[in-house]
Parts: sequence; structure tokens; C-alpha cells
Amino acid sequence: LHALNAPMCDTILAALERWAADPTVHLVMIDHEEETRGFCAGGDIRMLADSGAGDASEARAFFNVEYRMNAALKTFPKPVLAIMDGVTMGGGVGLSVHGSHRVATERTLFAMPETGIGLFPDVGGG
Repeated sequence: LHALNAPMCDTILAALERWAADPTVHLVMIDHEEETRGFCAGGDIRMLADSGAGDASEARAFFNVEYRMNAALKTFPKPVLAIMDGVTMGGGVGLSVHGSHRVATERTLFAMPETGIGLFPDVGGG
């Protein structure tokens, strides 16, 4: 199960920008690899803690690109379908709820665990 990080958000954001302009793309589907336990474990909490112990520049960079990615999903001009099968936590919630369509399964575990460590549910769980 992966944690969402800035390079992943950058990659998703760049793909969304390409697909928005591509007339051959009619739908974007966001899913997880079959071998994993779920959709997304959320943001990289270890990186956030380590960054916060220093100058927090890495954490700021992550939140900057994550929020831009979420905004792009929310305003995407074509349907976006998120398959939330299994663990869908924190940043994974943001990755899933901002699209136009969502599918939860009997295996979906939907949570905002960051509230337990003093962070607010900033990407769609509030």
C-alpha cells in the first residue's frame, strides 16, 4: 500500500492536464494495482513529520502540488471515476472524492486518520 507523495501528485497533475486537452480521452479512471491492499494509504506522514522537524519546505511543496491536483480533479472537464477498493485514507480521500464519480466496494475502508495526529481533514473529508 503506497503513501501519496509530491512526485506522484506531479505525475497525476501533468496527466490530467494532457488528458483535458486530448479529444480522444473521454473518461479518466483512477484505480489501484491489484496486488495492493487498497486505493491509497494517504499522504506520506513520515515525510511530513521529518520535514516539519526542519524547515518544512518538503511538506509545503507536497501540500502545494496535492492541493493543485485535487483542484484539477474537481474542475476536470471530463468524467473522473475513482474505484475506492480497499484502504482509502487521507490524501487518498482527496484523490477519490473530487472526481465526478466514485465507486466503493465491500472492501473499502474510508478514513481520515490525520485527525488523530493533529492535522485537519483538508482534502475532502470535512
